Amino acid sequence: MAYSVPHTGNIPFNLSDGKEIIVDGVVPPYAGRFSINLCSGQTYDSDTALHFNPRFDQNEVVRTHNRGGWGAEEKHGGFPFYKGGAFEVKIIVRHHAFQIFVNNTFFCDFNHRIPKETARFLYIAGDVTINRIAYLDVIQNPPVPLTTFINGGIYPGRKIVIDGIPRPGASRFNINLVCGPNFDANDVALHFDARFNYGDSHNTVVRTHKAGGGWGAEEKHCSYFPFVPNVPFEILILVESHGFKIAVNNQHFVEFNHRLHPLQRIDHLNVQGDVTLTQVKFV
Repeated sequence: MAYSVPHTGNIPFNLSDGKEIIVDGVVPPYAGRFSINLCSGQTYDSDTALHFNPRFDQNEVVRTHNRGGWGAEEKHGGFPFYKGGAFEVKIIVRHHAFQIFVNNTFFCDFNHRIPKETARFLYIAGDVTINRIAYLDVIQNPPVPLTTFINGGIYPGRKIVIDGIPRPGASRFNINLVCGPNFDANDVALHFDARFNYGDSHNTVVRTHKAGGGWGAEEKHCSYFPFVPNVPFEILILVESHGFKIAVNNQHFVEFNHRLHPLQRIDHLNVQGDVTLTQVKFV
């Protein structure tokens, strides 16, 4: 989808270490300047933690901040934008700085000059067409068991990416999308249970749900078992209108039709069992 410019959007999470904001766009042939801003209010007249400003009339990318007035400008790093060309700007929040990539190549760090948590809005203005804005909520090396709130909720098009490693001698691990913070007490919209050797189940992935304290019918059919102890994996859960589409290691694995409605009830991710997590990402 294309966004109208100027664009103001609420950032759906607090800016903490590991969070990502991605902006894909195209620069028109007549471009003079455009800017990407992380602001406390809906424009950069408010406190602005990051003002990222490619200037085609000067062949410079200016970075600065605003708190009652514009700060000193940083301009080093070259000019990776082209009139008439597409681009991707990725802003990764770090403890000390905004780490900025252009077209998947590191461009610069912009050290925090005001508390990064003050930025609540993304504001884009100037000579640019915006085709995609993505907010990635990333958790690095979380402990297991893990229970975490899903910022922005569950809706068609939402993706959850889980990277991990089954522990040596693993019996089972499971991934759960839960209607609340308590796996034991709350309804579970998706229970994805990888069983290496659990009860009478061997190399099986069980899918089911829980409502009103009772577990539903189990789905066990699958053409292969994609997990190996001590071998890294990536699970992608894509939310669609009819169900969850699940891929493992970039290969389609199974689908699970929604049994609980509305999807807005689902607001927590729970992971438990014999697994080490390296990264969890909400896209």
